[in-house]
Amino acid sequence: MKVLITHERFAPDFAGGGEYVALETARSLQRKGVQVRVLTAGDPRRTDYEGIETIRLPLHRYRLNFAWRRIRDLARESDLIHTFNYHACLPSLRAGRSVGVPVVCLMLALFREAWKEMRGTLAGRAWMAWERYLLTRPFDRVLFPSDYSRDQGVALGVRPEIAVVNNPGIELELYRPAAVKEDVILFVGKLEVRKGIFDVLEAARAVPEAQFRVMGWGAQESSLKRQAPPNVEFVTFERGAKLREAFAAARIFLLPSRAETFGIALVEAMASGCAIITTIPLPYEGVPIVAGDLPGLVDAVRRLWADRELTQRMGRANVALAQQFTWERHAEVLIALYGQLLSGRAR
Repeated sequence: MKVLITHERFAPDFAGGGEYVALETARSLQRKGVQVRVLTAGDPRRTDYEGIETIRLPLHRYRLNFAWRRIRDLARESDLIHTFNYHACLPSLRAGRSVGVPVVCLMLALFREAWKEMRGTLAGRAWMAWERYLLTRPFDRVLFPSDYSRDQGVALGVRPEIAVVNNPGIELELYRPAAVKEDVILFVGKLEVRKGIFDVLEAARAVPEAQFRVMGWGAQESSLKRQAPPNVEFVTFERGAKLREAFAAARIFLLPSRAETFGIALVEAMASGCAIITTIPLPYEGVPIVAGDLPGLVDAVRRLWADRELTQRMGRANVALAQQFTWERHAEVLIALYGQLLSGRAR
């Protein structure tokens, strides 16, 4: 089976969880014997990443929307296109339709109303309309990382019969709790309003006895450091061993995100034995909160910070819950789905 993966960025280029999902999707499929090629934006001199063939177009990721002819040429040599929103999915659909190749799209993000906070009211409404337009295009299948994001997609107009849930995974063998947890509340993510970083700082001001550790990246980092109260420590974000050590050490993980379809960092924290405070409705042990509810967030922080025994019990339960999220299972679901689509085309 030959699969063409298209995404606006691909490792080592990185902007967030979407690039991680695209990379691990390619890796896990290749381990299962699928022939994978990746088309993305970037430096065309880089034709391979860790054994994965890459074709990089020297253009801005927004301009990937107009690269359907190049995708079409590669699709002729492929059995199926696997794409992701935002800027690769529309040209991939056009390319796939032009050569009769099935196209599946994984909705990495659904920002919905959060666009208004991120881009302002007028521009935010335009991005909301664009997001909905992409979501409701006639892909052969629309994939969602979680049950709740599928529900959101169907509510926005995706036909239920083509909406499929396939949870991402993590490399479980790399994550484990530290022998002794530090008294620290960890936030990991992009330093932007969508991830709730400003709520993290407000919670730190309201609970000065708690120690917060922020491990993130983004244009607002310098400004946030100046605004932060003294009980907030900023640590340089770095994937790999440093990130895993941060998860392992933390007693509590906090992610008050305004919009998520899954939350890779949440599962990494679970596998590392953290108690959880988050807005994301995945199965975990911790305290669920509502996006933007600062009093509820502060109450959750105070409750868990004061009860070390409770957070230890929650952490142990979360290690067990995290075991269901593997890239091997993710790839198996994809390969079965690909097979259904290709056998249907053959008939």
